[in-house]
Amino acid sequence: MNIFYRAFSILIIFSFLTILILSYGISTDKFNKRIINNIEKNIPNSKVKIEKANVSLDLFSLGLEIKIKNPIVQIEDQKINIESFKIISDLKSFLKNKYLLKKVEIKFYENEIRSLSNIQIIKNALISNGVKFNSGLLSGNLVITKFYQNEKFIKFSGKINNSSIVFFKNLPSIKNLSANIFYDNNQISFSNVNGRLNKLKINSKNINYINDKRNLNGVVNLNGDITSFLDFKDVLSELVLIDFKKLKKIKGQIKLAADLNINFDKNFKILKDQSNFNLIAENLDLIYFDNQDLEFKDINLSVDFDSNGKVYSKGQFKHNGKINDFLIRRKNKESLYDIDLNGIINIKEVFFKNKDFLIKDNLKYLIKIKLKSIEEFQIQAILDLKNSEIDMPLFNYLKTKGVASKLTLSLSKNTKNLKVSKFNYLSNNDIFYIESLDLDNKFNIKNFDIINIKLGSKNKLSISKNNNNIVVLGETLDLTKLLKQRKRNKDFSFDPKISGSLRVDLTKIFLPDEELVNYKSSGMIKNGNIVKLNSFANFKDLTTFYHEVKKNNSGNTELVIRSDKAKPFLSNYSFLRGLDKGTLDIRRETISANLSITEVKVQNFYLKEMPILTNILSVASLTGALDVLEGKGIFFKEAYLKYQILNNELKIIECYGTGPSLGFVIEGRIGSDDFVSLKGSLAPANTINNIVRGIPIIGKVLTGKKGDGIFGASFKIKGTKDLQTEVNPIKTITPRFIQRFLSVFKKQLNNFN
Repeated sequence: MNIFYRAFSILIIFSFLTILILSYGISTDKFNKRIINNIEKNIPNSKVKIEKANVSLDLFSLGLEIKIKNPIVQIEDQKINIESFKIISDLKSFLKNKYLLKKVEIKFYENEIRSLSNIQIIKNALISNGVKFNSGLLSGNLVITKFYQNEKFIKFSGKINNSSIVFFKNLPSIKNLSANIFYDNNQISFSNVNGRLNKLKINSKNINYINDKRNLNGVVNLNGDITSFLDFKDVLSELVLIDFKKLKKIKGQIKLAADLNINFDKNFKILKDQSNFNLIAENLDLIYFDNQDLEFKDINLSVDFDSNGKVYSKGQFKHNGKINDFLIRRKNKESLYDIDLNGIINIKEVFFKNKDFLIKDNLKYLIKIKLKSIEEFQIQAILDLKNSEIDMPLFNYLKTKGVASKLTLSLSKNTKNLKVSKFNYLSNNDIFYIESLDLDNKFNIKNFDIINIKLGSKNKLSISKNNNNIVVLGETLDLTKLLKQRKRNKDFSFDPKISGSLRVDLTKIFLPDEELVNYKSSGMIKNGNIVKLNSFANFKDLTTFYHEVKKNNSGNTELVIRSDKAKPFLSNYSFLRGLDKGTLDIRRETISANLSITEVKVQNFYLKEMPILTNILSVASLTGALDVLEGKGIFFKEAYLKYQILNNELKIIECYGTGPSLGFVIEGRIGSDDFVSLKGSLAPANTINNIVRGIPIIGKVLTGKKGDGIFGASFKIKGTKDLQTEVNPIKTITPRFIQRFLSVFKKQLNNFN
């Protein structure tokens, strides 16, 4: 019995010592091969090399703990920098030499995350099917348990440093990313995230991805320079409806808070996105080019939007120092934008900087817009025009600043047409009303129905279109200002695209210093061009006016005007300001859209009050003609002008004038920029010249062509608005036939050289 107790005591002591030794661990290489085989069996495509393992007993789990320092591990041909490798094996299986794994703990040194992300077991943990790592370092601890159940249980905690990641193809990469990372087999979490999206700073307290739900959630904050934010233009274009190619300059600061809640499919395509965003922009300045530069400053706004298209934005901006407010709302992607705008604007400064526009100065406005896209929208507008000048030259109408007036209108646009309706201008008793007006994308009128005009005391008429019948009826129309303006090759016609028959019946038309009464006209319009017209009216003294448009024998459109009074229709030429009396004949042939030839003949008229002519006569010392001009005026029997307009440049083909006191010849051109370059001669005592011209053979040699003479003053006229005249005194005293001979001789000599 004593022997039994001794043996039992020795066994207990031995077992205790064994357990004690195993608890502290022993270092051995006897189990290396079996350990390696077990690791490589449970971690696919792995290769392991170890020198020695420290084997100890885990008393709480009754498992065998094997610690390996600095093992050499390769998984899928990727070398892994591992600080330590701990394996806990089932003790019962260990005693049976089976070494069944219960738990594996791996402590990583810093590894290139791009290499690790290609390993399937880590790829699953980092959801790297949806994420591409370009660079960066990853360190941490990986724990794998439940080896012999249906699915291993994986936990990882670590840190990402100096990483570069791409989440979506249409977004730039995130750089300099650092974050704490935790993975617990079903969810990956990032905390204390910091990085840069170009110049935008990124920070987030927590971002989570749940594997089984494929759900990404968390809050991400971006802030920085707006120029970096434009790298999101592919995403933003649907939200802000801006053509980013037209942005010439932009600067300012933005802040974006993204509350993410996204569900993916197995290929990481977005199935459901319930994310919400808040964007704040401060003190933005931008220049947007749309036919001309549009500059906006001090843009301050806040935008709340989500991935389903809901938008709520409020803010203000300045244009030329004037403050404007806006409010933008949209329920979802299928809904229209509701946009409210109000403030102060100068329409000419914004849209017509280099052109004339009928509304001058600043105006207050209130605009409501329902917007589907840049190509499709509806607008309701109210413009307060009290502090604006309104200038309508067509009707010789001017509303001065300080007179209360208002313009209301509705406007709708689709991809093909622009429709204006209920256009209503009111100022005291003045009215300009359009029921409906259809335009194409180039703002050419395609159709209309009713236009009522009552502007001042001299414009009372209506214009209507019923099917293809255009009718203009009214008491009065004031064309005084229109005819005083200098407009070359601008015959009256409707804007392009209008077609139909035309009938005009106006009781009175006001002209410069004259009136036409009982004006009646009928004709045809095709695509905005008058192709046929017959007009007739009387002046107050019962003299007549006639206007015709027809096709000539060449098939070209020909315009003919015959008037017993020339002055009302020549008032737009400043150098004919002193014209009095005379009859007018005009014939114009339009050969193509860019080419026309016009003949103008004025007979039996006087010229007086002409600064240019006075200057020429004074310098040329033609005192006789000057005395006549300063008296009753110089009488001309005939003046003739034939000119060509090609690409909006006027070239004189022939121009002369003849009278008993004076004749003239002019040649030259007026450029498309309205620069005048003319030269010519004045011949005094034109009656004598006409007698000499009648002498056979020698007469034309001495006097030259019609309007020229034996003696004369040569002159030049140049300039745009302020015309400059120059007279050559040498040529004035030299007989004109000698000048002509020398000119021909010089030309032939130049050709010979």
